[in-house]
Amino acid sequence: MAKPDYIQVFEHQRLLVGEMAGSGPFTEAHFQALARYAVPEWEKYYSVLHRGIRFSKYVGVIQVGGLTVEILPKASRPGEQDQRLWQHVLLDMLRACRLLKADQLPAAGLRLRPNSILDHYIAVFLEEVETLLRQGITREYSRRSENLPVLKGRLLFHRQIRENLAHAERFFTEHGRYGYEHLFNRIISSALQALRQFPMAPALEGKLQILSQQFPLLPPIDAGQVEWARLSFGRKTERYRSAVEAALLLLRQYRPDIRAGSRPLIAILFDMNLLFEEYVFRQLANLRMDGLQVYRQLSRPFWERRYIRPDIVLEYGGRRFVLDTKWKALPRASPNMDDLRQMFVYAQFFDAPHGVLVYPQTYGVADLPPVPYSKAPSEGRPADCRALFVDIIRNGGLNRGIGKDIISALGVVQKV
Repeated sequence: MAKPDYIQVFEHQRLLVGEMAGSGPFTEAHFQALARYAVPEWEKYYSVLHRGIRFSKYVGVIQVGGLTVEILPKASRPGEQDQRLWQHVLLDMLRACRLLKADQLPAAGLRLRPNSILDHYIAVFLEEVETLLRQGITREYSRRSENLPVLKGRLLFHRQIRENLAHAERFFTEHGRYGYEHLFNRIISSALQALRQFPMAPALEGKLQILSQQFPLLPPIDAGQVEWARLSFGRKTERYRSAVEAALLLLRQYRPDIRAGSRPLIAILFDMNLLFEEYVFRQLANLRMDGLQVYRQLSRPFWERRYIRPDIVLEYGGRRFVLDTKWKALPRASPNMDDLRQMFVYAQFFDAPHGVLVYPQTYGVADLPPVPYSKAPSEGRPADCRALFVDIIRNGGLNRGIGKDIISALGVVQKV
């Protein structure tokens, strides 16, 4: 396969044909490859401009044929955005949120490209498949309908009449077959075949070819029709769980180009707002403090069948805080009115006198101390709201102390 092109951009960035992006320019061919998939359901990921693309709040990777686009978080001052640093931060954040398995990557022993998030996901999947083959893949009985030259199993009369009215020598039957064609093997086989359409690192490509030859070629499945919650893993198939999960992740973001047939697309993208919320929650939940309770997405009825759900509710020492994370680069400590109104409602419905807006630190802004709302409604309780600006990067990498930083800023001190 031809050597793929790499482009690295930041969320919300506009990229026009002719502009430099990564190691080379953004070409007309690159633009056409992305524009081909600009269907309505993909508008949340990027939009098409006149000879250009504008990316949205989603971060991760898109690969179209030989073009790989990595979309990185943007929480730096203009002109101070280090692509390599933010790529490492994004990978570490995905690992911390358990959206990328860190423990399997060293075991793969593969030389990955320094700037390919997609390679990490493919490496995990291939490692899982290799483990399954080493242990031995399972076979099960399955029902199969076929038009055969011999009578085997149960004759399907309605199909026999329709298919073989002029072919009395054939039999349309349904019969049992003991083989590899159960759902889990078909999911993995489909993912292996889909990945063969994409260029990748030489070590991964070589490993994929070997595994594709060793794993049985099975009828493909439509990943969109497979519901993870309904998959039943038994005693013999529990070891399939990680491989099937990785395969479905890749297949659900795989789009074969039916019109052109030569530029399929695969994308692994994350809403940066939700990823920031997940990371802050996990950092707080991992703190070892007696009496500290951290809750995620608690809900209260608001109006008719509608509910309100703050990101995080934190309780300690009889004090309750409602936290809402906002992935916004504020140049000054001045939350907008929508955020302030939202926190006021949370405070009233969750009996929390303290609302906290958590932003990424971008411009060196000082925290906004608690400011009380002017007036509480009748039978309501007084409430205040503050803004915290947390460092995403510390000591050249992802800040693993965000939880402690927030607790310290709130004045929560562990009891001795």
